[in-house]
Amino acid sequence: MRSPGARRAVVVWVLAALAAVLSPLVAVAADVGVGRFAGTARLPGCSGAVARWPAALDTDPAVVLTNGHCVRRPFLGAREVLVDERRWTRVELLDGHGDVARTVRGVRLQYATMYRTDVALLSLRETYAELAGDGVTPLTLASDGPARGERVRIPSGYWTEQRTCATAGTAYRLHERTWDWWHAIRLPARDGCAIRGGYSGSPVVSQDTGLVVGIANTAYVGGRRCVDSACEEGRRGRVRMVRDMNYGQQTWLLLTCLDAGRTFDLDTPGCRLPKPPP
Repeated sequence: MRSPGARRAVVVWVLAALAAVLSPLVAVAADVGVGRFAGTARLPGCSGAVARWPAALDTDPAVVLTNGHCVRRPFLGAREVLVDERRWTRVELLDGHGDVARTVRGVRLQYATMYRTDVALLSLRETYAELAGDGVTPLTLASDGPARGERVRIPSGYWTEQRTCATAGTAYRLHERTWDWWHAIRLPARDGCAIRGGYSGSPVVSQDTGLVVGIANTAYVGGRRCVDSACEEGRRGRVRMVRDMNYGQQTWLLLTCLDAGRTFDLDTPGCRLPKPPP
């Protein structure tokens, strides 16, 4: 017969072994609970994300991030900037599993442009706390862009599907028809980022930090250079269309336009986004 001390030792060993097995399972379960589509949104013809500034409060009105080319047909002009316009845009906010958690209206277009970047901000009536009550988890923006080779994921609220790849650096200038975008994030299709129509406005999320480092906006489709597909311009002026290369826009620029009260304001000192022409 084993002594009580021996029995206690066996029990301790079994509990330790169970803890070692269950700990990673709990971590996986927690990750699944959040889900890959947490914070994503579906707009007419486009994707988006419920974005949260790093210093935002739960009581702040929530904002939805998408592309500038998703807010109007025909598209915005090459140098056009829209600021503080009333809107009534239907937006479906998804939970982590891709199900619609809440349908809201974007009541104000805070900002939109296709000049130097391709981005738009829609303001909601609902606060982050109110959305959390329905299972909507916002995504937080990173203070800088992705490093070359950084692993990212691109969850599309429109399609409820996701692409993953490693970034291939940035394009100095990106041209498509009359628009030009600066320092666009290169997202190789053959590495897993073969995005398609409807991915526009999808967040580009760092797999290391979980923060939004960009927003998908255009894809290689072949055809005419700089017309049907975007083309890259290098620092020395060389222009080329890169086969199977898709692109996203930097989102850290938005953070440069936040004032001390966490309000988006183009007059904030150091704001890097284009302003409306005088």
